[in-house]
Amino acid sequence: MSIIYPMGYLAIFTLLYSVIMITGRKRAVTSGDLKASYFKEYNNDTPPGYMQKATRQWSNLYEVPVLFYAVCAAILALQKDDMVFIYLAYIFFGLRLVQAFIHTTYNNVYHRLLIFTCGLVTVLAMWIRLLLMV
Repeated sequence: MSIIYPMGYLAIFTLLYSVIMITGRKRAVTSGDLKASYFKEYNNDTPPGYMQKATRQWSNLYEVPVLFYAVCAAILALQKDDMVFIYLAYIFFGLRLVQAFIHTTYNNVYHRLLIFTCGLVTVLAMWIRLLLMV
C-alpha cells in the first residue's frame, strides 16, 4: 500500500468531475440559459445555478487539494510513506468525494463546511506530522 494511490484516485476523480462541469456548461448554452460568449470573459451574464455549482466544485478540486498533493509528494520524496499517512490520505480523498456530492446535489452549506473543515484538518495533520518526522 502506498500514498500514491489516494493521490492518484483524487487526480482521477478531479479529471472525471471535469465531465460534469463541461456537461453543465454545454447544457447551459444549448438550452439557451447562457450565451456562449459568456465564456470569453466570464461576465455580461449570470450562469444558471446548476452550472455555477458544478464549476465552483471543480474549482474547489484545485484549491486545498494542491496542499494535499504537495504533502504527499514530500512524504514520498522523504520516504516517510507509512500507514498513518496512507489512512490520512484516504480520509482526505473520501472527504473530497463527500464534499463534491453535497455541493452538486442538495448543497447544504453547513454540511459542506463541516466536510471542508475536516479535510483542512486532515491535510494540516499530515503536514504537521511530516514536519515532526524530518
